[in-house]
Amino acid sequence: MPHFSRNLWLLLGQNVAVFLGIALQALILNLYLVALGYREDFIGLVAFAQTAAIGIGALPAGWLSPRLGPRRCMIAATLLLATSFCAMAVIAHPLGLLAAAALNGLSMALIFVPSAPYLMENSRSEEWRTAFAANFAALSVASVVGNAIGGVLPGLVAGDPTASPEQAVVGYRAALLVGGALAALGVVPLLLADDRRIAEPPASGGARPAPAGAPSAPPRSLRRDMAAMIVAVACLAAATALVVAFFNVFLRDEIGVRTEAIGTIFALGALMMAPASLGAPALARRWGSIPTIALSRLLVVPLIALLLLPSPGLALAATAFVGRQALMSIGQPLDNAYIMELVPARLRARAAALRTLAWNGGWAAATALGGLAIVWLGYRAIFLAAVGLTLASVIVHWRAFRGR
Repeated sequence: MPHFSRNLWLLLGQNVAVFLGIALQALILNLYLVALGYREDFIGLVAFAQTAAIGIGALPAGWLSPRLGPRRCMIAATLLLATSFCAMAVIAHPLGLLAAAALNGLSMALIFVPSAPYLMENSRSEEWRTAFAANFAALSVASVVGNAIGGVLPGLVAGDPTASPEQAVVGYRAALLVGGALAALGVVPLLLADDRRIAEPPASGGARPAPAGAPSAPPRSLRRDMAAMIVAVACLAAATALVVAFFNVFLRDEIGVRTEAIGTIFALGALMMAPASLGAPALARRWGSIPTIALSRLLVVPLIALLLLPSPGLALAATAFVGRQALMSIGQPLDNAYIMELVPARLRARAAALRTLAWNGGWAAATALGGLAIVWLGYRAIFLAAVGLTLASVIVHWRAFRGR
C-alpha cells in the first residue's frame, strides 16, 4: 500500500469522504422516515427509487466515463450526491423524497462506475487485488466513522430522539445535512488528482498482463461470464438488501434498541470490514479467489439464520450483523478485482456498469418487495428469503468460475 500512486491515494481519500456521508445516511434515513410517520412499505419504496436509479444510471455512466474521463465524472457526481443528501433532509412530501432518492442514486452510479477503471489505471497489475482490498477497507473505515456520527449526532442536536416525533425529525434532519457536507468534501482529493495513467493499455485494446495466477478467459466466454456475474451479484445484492436495508428499523421496533446503540452496532460491523478486506488477498493467494469467495459467503448463511429465532435478542442480532459484515468483506473486493481482470481494458467501464446494474437492480427489487413483506408477513420472512438468495448466489458463482 505505501507504494500506491498519488492518484490512487487521492481516490481512496475521495471514497472515504463520500462514504462518510453514505454511511451516515444509511443509518439515519430509515429512522428519519419513521419519525415522519412512514411505514416499512414506503421505506422500501424510497430504497427502491434510490437503488433503481443507481442501476438505471449505471449503463449511461459506463458510456460517459471513458468520454468525459473518470475523474471529471466523479467530481460532478460527488457534488450531485451532496446536493441530493441535503434535499432528502429538508423534504417531507413523499413524491419529493422519492425524487431526491432517485437523484441520490443517479449520482452514486456516476461515482461507482468510473471508480474501478480509474483505480486500475492508477495501479500496476500486480497491485490490483491489493488496491481493491485497500479501497474496500477505506470505505469500511469511513463507514465506522459515519455510523458513529449518525448514532450520536441526533441526540446532540435534539436531545432524546425518542421523546417526540418532532424532536426526532430535527435530530435526524441535522444528521442528514452533516452527511451531505461530508460527502461534498470528496471533491477536494479529486481536484488534487490528475488524469495520468501508470501505463497505457496495449494498442490492441486488450487487458494489461494479469499478475501470476490471475484468471483469464477467452473472448468467446466473456458473455457467459458476464451473465453468470450478473445473476450471482443480483442474488447476493437482494439477500444483502433484505438484511441490511431494514436492520436498523428491525433493531428499533422488534428489539427496542436506542439510536445510539444502533449506531454502535453498525459502526462495529463496518469496523470488522476493514481488516477482513485487507486480509482477503492473502487468503486468495493461499486458497484461490473463487474458493475464498464461496466459503466466505457460505459462512454468512448460519449468521442470517440466527435472525430467524423467535426472540434473537440484542446480543445474537448484533453478532449476526457484525459477523455477516466481516465475511462479506472478504469476498467483495476479490470478486470485483476478479471480474475486472477478466475483461480487456476497453471494456472495464462496461463491466463495472453491468456489475453496478446487477447489484442495484437486485437491491432495488428486494427493498421494494421486502418492505411490503415486512408489513404483511414480518421480518422472519425476509430473513428466510435472504438465506435462499445467498445460497443461490454462491451456487451460480461457483458453477461459472470454479477451476479457473
